[in-house]
Amino acid sequence: MDDKPSPRSREKKTKKKSNTPWIIAAFTMSFFITAILSAVSDKVVNALSLIVSAIVLVAIIALGILFDIIGLAVTTADIKPFNSMAARRLKTGQKAVWLINNAEKVSSFCNDIVGDIAGVVSGATGAGIAVKLFIDMDADIAFLLTLALTSLISAVTVGGKAMGKSVAIKHSTGIVMAAAKILCGFRK
Repeated sequence: MDDKPSPRSREKKTKKKSNTPWIIAAFTMSFFITAILSAVSDKVVNALSLIVSAIVLVAIIALGILFDIIGLAVTTADIKPFNSMAARRLKTGQKAVWLINNAEKVSSFCNDIVGDIAGVVSGATGAGIAVKLFIDMDADIAFLLTLALTSLISAVTVGGKAMGKSVAIKHSTGIVMAAAKILCGFRK
């Protein structure tokens, strides 16, 4: 009988890295990103016109959808074309390989941190806009209109993310390439 350990037994012996540092980092990033986005949207809604407030709201919703697309694309993209680019020492290929190799953390950041926070902040921003819009109305009518507005915001967010998922899966290679190019541009 062969004394070599099977691949499965070798897998069991290797230690897994702790996720604790990532969990702490995700918690900290969530806290500060939410605080910043909430403060900015609150100031915009209170200080600027309804049109500018609506533009900020649309931007927050779009940000959540975009990051949701990136997060899913990174988890579904094929690494092979990027390995080829990285082997040729192309920075974009190296960054794309890094994104795919760290798909768990990248997806968590994009989908859970930025995407979910954008959903929460867009809801709060929508509520602020509703208060501004419906403040002088009858309380019952204002309640119904606020409910309709916040429901619309939620529906647009969920619908946009649903459409984004099919885009992310079909065009994952191009999306990861675009994300890698943007990240390489920021490094310069």
